[in-house]
Amino acid sequence: MRWLLFGGLLLTLLGAALVVRTARIGPSPAGELPGVTEVRDDKPLPDFVLRGPRGEFRNAHLLGRWSFMFFGYTQCPDVCPTALTLMKDVRAMLGAVSPAPTFQVIFVSVDPRRDTPQLLGEYMAAFDPSFIGISGDDVALSPLTRNLGVYYQRNDGADTRHYTVDHSAAIYLVDPQGRLAAVFSPPQEAAMVAASYRRIALDRTREGQQAKGA
Repeated sequence: MRWLLFGGLLLTLLGAALVVRTARIGPSPAGELPGVTEVRDDKPLPDFVLRGPRGEFRNAHLLGRWSFMFFGYTQCPDVCPTALTLMKDVRAMLGAVSPAPTFQVIFVSVDPRRDTPQLLGEYMAAFDPSFIGISGDDVALSPLTRNLGVYYQRNDGADTRHYTVDHSAAIYLVDPQGRLAAVFSPPQEAAMVAASYRRIALDRTREGQQAKGA
């Protein structure tokens, strides 16, 4: 696969910026590691339409399940494969725990010139066939990147084939109503992500059940 050819490139990372539209961010519970920001946002993510090997991916595909979103590119030499490997480990950890709400993993490429739907499909399959790879041009990406505060910069001024992309490294958790629920800032650790996700998902599920019964 073509993305393997660029494993020697060095990625310059900038810190993950976060722009949250919510007026209320809950404090971290006792014992929770820094780097996890729980968000309570009453509004869903803005409308977006991106594409991957499975066709169009839009807001409706976030509904009814929890979603982890990460922004990067397939030829990233370290941060992106590390994040996807971490999410594979999180899935394995939670698979042995009950109850553990299920989730989907969505990799959003900010390098649409090189990351075709076919390449995204191949790249995701190298980690977990269930992982979803999507992308789009800058206009299509902007509803998500602007809302979440995702930074990226393609270093393609001199070479439009062999270049790196600087990008944020946060992992975003979206709830089954399509709303931002938490941000995991780097460096992430699989056990911490798994434990925090399970707590947030179970707490929100109980809150929803209580609200329906009130």
